[in-house]
Amino acid sequence: MKVKTMIMVAAICFAIIPMVVYGILTNYLVGQDADAMFRNELRSMAQNQTTSLHTLIDGSKADLETLSAFPELRAACTDGYPQAKAQDFIVRFMGDNPSISDIVVVDDKGNIVHGKDAGSMFENFDKYGEYKNDVLYFDDVSGTTGSNAKMFIKRKFETCTMFVFYDIVTVARFAENTVFYGQGRIVVVDSRLNYSGGSNVNNNLANRYTNTVTDRIGSLTEGTPTEVFEYNDNSGRNLGCMINVGGADGLTAIVNCPANRGGTFSTSALTPIVAVAALLSVFSIVVVIFVSKAVTSPLRKIEETLDKIRRGDHEARIGTVSTNEYGQMSRAFNNLVDEIVVSEDRYRTISDMSDNIIFEWNFKTNEVMFSNNFNKKFSYRAPSDHFGDSFLLKAKIHPDDADRYRADLDALEKGSNFERNEYRIKNIYGDFIWVLMRTATLKDKDGKPLKVVGVMVDIDRAKKSEQQLTERASYDALTELYNRETIESQIDNEISLSEMRKSEMAVLFIDVDDFKHYNDNYSHATGDQVLKFVAKTLRDVTDGIGFAGRYGGDEFIVMVRNAETNAPAQVAQNIIDKLDAGFDADVGEHLGVSVSIGIAVIKDDYNTRVEYLIGKADDAMYSVKKSGKSNYAFI
Repeated sequence: MKVKTMIMVAAICFAIIPMVVYGILTNYLVGQDADAMFRNELRSMAQNQTTSLHTLIDGSKADLETLSAFPELRAACTDGYPQAKAQDFIVRFMGDNPSISDIVVVDDKGNIVHGKDAGSMFENFDKYGEYKNDVLYFDDVSGTTGSNAKMFIKRKFETCTMFVFYDIVTVARFAENTVFYGQGRIVVVDSRLNYSGGSNVNNNLANRYTNTVTDRIGSLTEGTPTEVFEYNDNSGRNLGCMINVGGADGLTAIVNCPANRGGTFSTSALTPIVAVAALLSVFSIVVVIFVSKAVTSPLRKIEETLDKIRRGDHEARIGTVSTNEYGQMSRAFNNLVDEIVVSEDRYRTISDMSDNIIFEWNFKTNEVMFSNNFNKKFSYRAPSDHFGDSFLLKAKIHPDDADRYRADLDALEKGSNFERNEYRIKNIYGDFIWVLMRTATLKDKDGKPLKVVGVMVDIDRAKKSEQQLTERASYDALTELYNRETIESQIDNEISLSEMRKSEMAVLFIDVDDFKHYNDNYSHATGDQVLKFVAKTLRDVTDGIGFAGRYGGDEFIVMVRNAETNAPAQVAQNIIDKLDAGFDADVGEHLGVSVSIGIAVIKDDYNTRVEYLIGKADDAMYSVKKSGKSNYAFI
């Protein structure tokens, strides 16, 4: 059978047919008795509130009994002053009853005798007087809403009235289920028709339920759920059921839910639905296992062969192949592997013959591979190919280069490249050697990095030669720049380094225009100041990108490395602009300096001799002299 046909058959068997059958059967069974089950469930939910409401009412009355029986609390009302023991007792009692938010004892004039605001007037004392003693109410007097809304119960004893306030959120969690079956709600109503759904207090029950509900509350029999009734609101048709606890001065729970949720309560259909679903699932699993094995077996062969090749078995190939699409894929795969193995062997041979070390970092597998000649230079042996064990992470970098290397390595993982970066790394003999690292990042079609291919070049001899030249360099006494001999040696060494870096370099030949003017019109001392000013300017401009030297008389040389990024033309223009700005001479005048600059650049021909390079730059400088001075030109 064709693979395409197998996949189509599997999709039909495992998805379309079971889902259609299951949907039809479920719809039929759920529709049989959903409404009746829904109404019984509402009555059951209402009945379940009886114990909670009893506990809430009885608990509040028990709190009153305990508090009013405390002698010091009663004495405070008689004597007219707060008792420390009574205050402590209130604090402890509230600590043991987290649902109580406040306990206040008020005398007959409205002064708070005990409570957190003792000594002040109790706000709205007269309005609270309209409420009966020993009856639990929602607080619609204080005006607090949201999580600050309260319930309260009061009792008068001696000449005082005690109020116990309960946090409505805590009470709601205790007395209600709040939300059930997605959209169902339970609302508790007190004897004054104030109500709460658990997060607020509202005193207009008719606005929510219309007269259909409010007319029924007065006729309730305690502890017996009413028949389920229907009513309409903004959300549409609803079903509700009520139950009363405590009689006329008690609490009423209203359970209500949108009528369209009736299908949720068809519990009698649950067993056959689950049974059918289980049978369909078992059948689907059996068929899936059988078909998936037939479909994926050739793919597993390809995967296993790829894994063998990746681990070094270049002779591994897919064996027996069929005549369908998998057979064609397998033959194409074997041919491709043959070509890849030949190409990889060629690549490894070239890498091993080279003095440069080649490495790869595969971001997908997070593995790092080095060419075999790595072992000739460094002693580190990675315990695995994982990046965490690789030389890239474990290399012993010179302390002065370590932070820069770590930053560059982090940037490499994010898709940037090592741009001719040079570091000192400890070699097999325990010495730090200079290494040049260059990389290229391979990306997928979406631009995400897949792999980094890099090369490590040993530039230790050239770098140390450069350092030795610097250490032994002779400087011009007046300008403190390199003298002519040192300039030529440094440029010759820089040509070798540029070849290793595969970068460009430039030489600028600089001549001061009309230098004789300063000596003749001012003094030779002024001429020396001009040369020093030129030297300082060249040193500032070339800092970090090259070096400068005095070639002789009023002639100077500037070398610019990495000329492809450090544009020589811009360097020349910076020199001209800064010199033209001038300086304050000892003769009391501000003198500007004009120069002519010739530029010669090496791009690929690293066999160029130093004398020839300087000569070409000199020729370019003379072309500037002839065309008006104070400018630059390329050869």
